[in-house]
Amino acid sequence: MTRNTFLFRLILSVGATVFLSFSSTQAGNQPEDTIPGFSCYRDAASVLESLETIEENYPRLAQLTSIGSSWEGRPIYLLKLTNAAINASKPKLILLSGLSGNAFAPVELSLRFAENLLNEYGSDPDSSWMLDYLELHLILIANPDGRVRAEQQAQAGEEITWQNNAHNACPNRQVGVRLDHNFGFEWRLSDGGACNPSYAGPSSASEPETQAVMAYLEQLSGQSNQVLMLHLDGQDSEEKYFLSPYLFNPIAANPHIDELYTLAEKIAYGTASTPVRQGSNLALQPSYGTLVDYAYGQLGIPSLVFDMGDLNWCWNFEKNLLEPNMYALRRAAKASADPYHRPFGPEVVIENIDYERNSLTLQGYADDYTTWWEFGADTSSQVKRLEFSVDLPPWHPDAIMYPINGLTRDAEFDFISRFEDKIAYWRLPPGKHRLFIQAWDTEAGSNPSNPGLISAVDILVPYRSFFPLIIR
Repeated sequence: MTRNTFLFRLILSVGATVFLSFSSTQAGNQPEDTIPGFSCYRDAASVLESLETIEENYPRLAQLTSIGSSWEGRPIYLLKLTNAAINASKPKLILLSGLSGNAFAPVELSLRFAENLLNEYGSDPDSSWMLDYLELHLILIANPDGRVRAEQQAQAGEEITWQNNAHNACPNRQVGVRLDHNFGFEWRLSDGGACNPSYAGPSSASEPETQAVMAYLEQLSGQSNQVLMLHLDGQDSEEKYFLSPYLFNPIAANPHIDELYTLAEKIAYGTASTPVRQGSNLALQPSYGTLVDYAYGQLGIPSLVFDMGDLNWCWNFEKNLLEPNMYALRRAAKASADPYHRPFGPEVVIENIDYERNSLTLQGYADDYTTWWEFGADTSSQVKRLEFSVDLPPWHPDAIMYPINGLTRDAEFDFISRFEDKIAYWRLPPGKHRLFIQAWDTEAGSNPSNPGLISAVDILVPYRSFFPLIIR
């Protein structure tokens, strides 16, 4: 069996299980008020209604606020998801969509991702711990004026071309400002002036939408160094990419070029979007004043563009893109705790939990090759060790890490190690617990040992195991 055959089989077995869970949780939750011609995309009014419903139904987990206003005075809403009852320093994932008015699918994807996590809270270990110990910041429609104009084109049966905001300075026609060229890092005045369809504005960060996003990102970057941002976009093209900074110059010096590319490969696993290493695709034209360049170049936030390609067909969104892209956002959330290191490490799959009289047995494997985009990791090594923490993620200051024993290298693939380990009940208090399991790979050449993404499982320690301890 080759590595690629193993990868294909794993996508079918593991990926199908995860993706089907998304479908089942969304069944019966299809939007009612949709964009004309697009039954899968909620219109702007329904998006807001859904956000308000989320806040009402999950007051402990969801907070809806405004970070500013558009050129025409429409609010720019932020949905913050986290368990407010847990007071801890939490890694942050920022998902920004709708910067282009006609990018309908990324908005719907982000909203369904939020709904899926909330629906599964308390029943799915991953959804639960991510909402407990991460902060998810979703700016769904960053360009509300542009969204209105794009929806008006859909209602009129026209080609949906509107991307810009509503600040028009062209005397001959309605153009607006291309917000993703207006951010305050490596901004450049547009050739052709205000009538250029990609007009970057009269000056750097001239637009209220841009200013609102910049101010919010600056606030977040000052709170923690554990921040990751994805710009969710969908252009009218068959090409689908994960792009990393710097977009203004594909050969600009970048100290984290390898880390950003590996991060893109990790998030892109199972999707149709190709990770692009900075400088490797010189056919991409330079883009100035972009969101990701500002977030990374100005604020130091690891950032990627998640371009989903041409999304003008609902059948393609529902059948081919929704589930793998939702899974990608989950992987991004897990990576946000340490975006420059965790994407390099192995991932853990728990295959079985066997409850016995006085202990439980965990069985599974750790893999340092397979779960990266298309053909696996660029470099891989043997799994060095596995550890777990109880009820607290590994980065929490009070977390205690325990070793998982019984690690055995796979006979066929040296990048996989299997394990079977017993955990005695007396080591844990009775009741329900969540185990956070993490694997490290082995140092290889100039590459250090890195931890991988966390896998979580819920276990139940029976009360009867504690009777002898109480008697003593």
